Formats: sequence, structure tokens, C-alpha cells
Amino acid sequence: MDSFPPPHPPTTSSTFGIPDDAPPPAKKPRASGRKRDPVWDLTTVFADKRVVCNRCHALIHRYGVAKVERVRSHFERKCLGPRGPLDASREDSDETAAAVALVVVPDTTLGVKQLKAAPSSSSSSSSSKSGAFKRKFASWLYATGQSFDDMANQRLLFALRALRSDVTLPTTHELENELLDAEFTASKTRVTKALSGKKCCLTVEHWRDARGSAVTTYGALCEATSYYLESKTADGYEGRSELTADEVETVLAKEKKAEFYGIVTPATMTLATYMRERIQKKYPRCTFFHGCVSSALTVLLSDVKSVLPWLDKVQTAVAELAQVFHGNHKLQMLVSSAENSHTTEFPDASSICALLEALLKHEKVLYVIVARRDFVDASTSGEQEKLKRVQDFVLSEIFVQDLLNSLAVLRPLQQQLRYFRDDLPPISQVFPCYIELLAGYSAMEWVSKKEKALIISCVTERFNAIYGDSHGVAYMLDPLYLGESFDEQKKQSVDSFIVRFCENEGHTVDILTQLANYKAMVCELKASNHAYWQLLQSRAVSPYDFWMERRVQFPHLHQLAVAVFALPTSTTSPSPSFGEQGFTVHSRYNRKLSLDQIQKLTHVYCNSERGESEPLTVAM
Repeated sequence: MDSFPPPHPPTTSSTFGIPDDAPPPAKKPRASGRKRDPVWDLTTVFADKRVVCNRCHALIHRYGVAKVERVRSHFERKCLGPRGPLDASREDSDETAAAVALVVVPDTTLGVKQLKAAPSSSSSSSSSKSGAFKRKFASWLYATGQSFDDMANQRLLFALRALRSDVTLPTTHELENELLDAEFTASKTRVTKALSGKKCCLTVEHWRDARGSAVTTYGALCEATSYYLESKTADGYEGRSELTADEVETVLAKEKKAEFYGIVTPATMTLATYMRERIQKKYPRCTFFHGCVSSALTVLLSDVKSVLPWLDKVQTAVAELAQVFHGNHKLQMLVSSAENSHTTEFPDASSICALLEALLKHEKVLYVIVARRDFVDASTSGEQEKLKRVQDFVLSEIFVQDLLNSLAVLRPLQQQLRYFRDDLPPISQVFPCYIELLAGYSAMEWVSKKEKALIISCVTERFNAIYGDSHGVAYMLDPLYLGESFDEQKKQSVDSFIVRFCENEGHTVDILTQLANYKAMVCELKASNHAYWQLLQSRAVSPYDFWMERRVQFPHLHQLAVAVFALPTSTTSPSPSFGEQGFTVHSRYNRKLSLDQIQKLTHVYCNSERGESEPLTVAM
């Protein structure tokens, strides 16, 4: 753009310059074409038309010397790299020009040309940088769960102004509104981009927020990574355990570019059979439906307690004992001095089994402490009665035996629950878990026949509540199992599903013959390649990797196997689950933000890459 000619000096009688009758000076001729924008000096344009920023080395676009507005926008809003000498000189020149440049603007009301200062490009650049800083700062705030009230902390502002004197922090209003909206939009865009064109599995989780309202959370598992999609809060306190096809289809429709091939719910019947059939008509590739094994094992821990009255009584007494010791400095000191060690708080209440094991480990010390006469001393009669119940429980003759029996019943369930939550085994491990639990409880000789039958009934009922065709297919295609423990009914059911799957995919081969050939190949592999078989047994080679190596040998079974073994076993993995994260966000912000704002913040928090950030801590 051509520069304006220097203005005429103002007269002594007026603040406005009155032009004389002399003709304006002739403009210098310029070269044809548009003048090259100085912003290109801050970039490198490669032969393949890639344009890379010289400051932060980020790729701006791939269109060569074009789209200058996009390049300029990068430096004004996105680039946070170090500034070079050229940038400083440009800013200095901008400031100088802003100080001396005047524009002659016609003013029809005065009949003269008014001198007006030209707009400063440095001020707009500074404003853009301030906006970019607020956006980045808010992103960090949402991802780490820091309190919005921290923005009013003057020490934080002073610390930042040591780096740049004109820095400003976002206000609470900005954090709760425009910045949250912008980050929520960016988070949704990232999730949509990550799921676009890829096979995904929809996960559904039920939980209750800090107010006790029932919440249903939807997530997506894609390439072993979980993404939070959205949550729905029930109108009342009574939540529904079933889902409707409309609710699921609404969620699936929002991710149009993703290919959902399975749905994992807390229980298989969370989606009724006719609901699943309706979803499959609209989404033909969504063929796998099963329940969450972690949810089943968690509920099973409560079921066993309800059918065994003595176990319920022991758990109640153990919980009361832990309540007495936790937070009691005197009792904690007695335990530490007796053990000659400064251990963590006694007893460990991370789980019911950890609590029982801690009591067994410190049984002798616990006996000495509880047997003291002053143990039952308390300021109130209610507290004294509680201490007396704890004393009677610990000093009883069957105290140790009760702990051992309780552990024998609960430990198998707790171990399986920890295994599925922490180790993330393949889905083919769900059926062996059921077989192992049945065998373990059937072998217990010290329980009565009635109690044994009740325990086995609970295990069978909970397993049937989550079992789906995906469990059976995975157990059949896993080279370690090949469906060895299936009865004839389950085997026929799995074979029928495999045939239907291949027909839906348009395959016309005899898939059952291919399945028989696969089983023969595995038997030969087990006999001839002992080293590789050990890798399979140790899970150093997962079933998914095993089938990726057989894509040519068994192409049609391979397509089914890679889909099944990519399915999750639980809706609550990896830990912490979206329900736990959502509860934490709601607990902290439910009194400050609206429900819509909380849902946006939950979306940002759950989908943030919090590599080294601390988890949210709920303010009590």
C-alpha cells in the first residue's frame, strides 16, 4: 500500500492545516503487481510449497506463497516462539510510524481536511498476543482443574509480570463464558478429528453426581484411547438402568464420521434386544453388544455379602473398627510404637480385602491396644458404645477365623476386579474369569452347601447379565482357549454369530471350515513352536497381534478377530473412569457453574492430555 504524502504544516491561527492552491507532488511510479508482505520474511517456503514458521517451526499451510491472511493470523494468534531481531525492528518501526504518521481525512462539516492519527498495528498485535495468552492459560486451568478463584491471586499476577509487564490474567467471567466456550469447541473438534474415519466402540457408564442425580456418560474407545463424548443428567433422583435406542442414536449421530462397531454398557440388558436390533438397522456395522465386567464384579462383591449374613456382620464390624482408628492420633501412635515403625495410617482401607489383610497382619498389636482399660473411654455414651463393640469384636475367639473366612470369599472377586481395571486384559479373558470363579467357590469345603449354592448362583447371574456374543467369539478365536470350556449350546451360538457376521460382510466362503483349519493350525503351532507359544501364554504376544500376523492365512476370520479383540472389557477402563472424573468436576464446580458449563468443563478436562498434571482435588 502506498504511503501518504507528508501533511502540510498547520498555521499559527488554527490547529488544522489549510492546503494552498499548489498542485500535490507527483507520486513515484511503482513496480507492477502487489508488494510482497513483510510477514513472509518470518517464514520459510520449501519447494513442495510447505510454509514453516521460523519462530516456532510449526507448519502453517501447504500452498506456497499464498494465503497471506492465514500466515499473518498464525503470527498474531498462535505463534508463541521467540522473537527475532526482525520482529523487534518491525515493532519499533510500527511504533515510530504510529507516533508521527497522520492521515488526511476529508471532513465535510468543517470544509477542511482533518489530520487523524493512523491506527497502530503494534497495539492490535499486542491485543492478539494477550488473547492468545489468555486462551492458553485457560486451557491449562481447565486441564489441571485449578480453581477459577486463583485468578484473583495478586502473587500469581506479579510473578507473571516479572516476565512481561503488560500481562493480564483472564477474569472469572471470561473463564466461565467465552474462554470456556472456545476451549469446549476446540475439544469437540479434536475428538471429532481423532474419531473420523476410524472404528470405534461406544461406552456407557452410569454414576451419580454430587447432588445425587443419576448421570449417564458416553465415551468412545478408538485405537486403545478413550474419548469423552457427553453426559446426560436425569431430571429426578431416580435414574433409569435401561437406555432407549433414541438416546444412543442421538449420540452416534453427532459423530457422523466415526464408524461404531460395538457398544459396551454396564449390563447387556441396559439395551434391550429389540433396541439393539433397531440400532443395527440404522448402523449395520454396530454388531457387538456386551456388559462391563468391572461393574459386574463390583456388584458381585455386594451380592455375596447380602447372601451371607455372617459376612455382612464381619464387614460392618471391620468398617466400624477402621472408622475408630482413622484420624485418632493416639491410636495411630500406639500402633506405630508397637511395630517400631512409622507406617502409613492404620488400617489400609483402599479396599475391603486390603482392610482385612491389614487387620490380620497387625492382629497381635491390635489385640493389645483394644484390651486396654482406657480404650473404651469416650466423652459421649454413643462413642463409648461404638468402642465397646469394636473391643468385643477384636477380643472374640473367632476374630481371626472371621477375617480369614471373609478373605477367602472376597479375595477372588477383588483380584479379578483389580486385574481387569489395572492390567486391561483382552476381552477373551472374561469367560475364563467366570470359569475360574465357579471352580474356586465350588472347591470351598468349609462353607455349607446352601451358602456355596448361593455364591455360585450370584456369580452365574452377574456373568449372564454382561455376557455378549463378543465374549464368546473372543474366547473361541483366542489361540490359548479355542472355546475349550464351551458347552454345546454356547458353541453353536458362537458358530452361528460367526456365520452371520461373514454374511453381513458379503463373504461367501465356508467360514466354519476356515475356523476348523484355524484350530488345527494352532494345535500344530503349540506342538512345533514352544518358544512362540510361551510368548502367547505370557501375553507378550496379545491375541490382537497374533491375528494381525494371520491376515493373509485366514483373511475372513482375521477381519472378525481384529474387531473383537479391539473391544474393551469394561466401561470404567482406563482408570480413572469418566464417571470418576465427572464426579470430581461436579463436586468442585456445582455451586459456581450452571449444568451446561459443568458439562463443557467436563468435556475439556476428560479429553485433556494431562501427562504430568495433578488430578483434581475436591475441596471439602
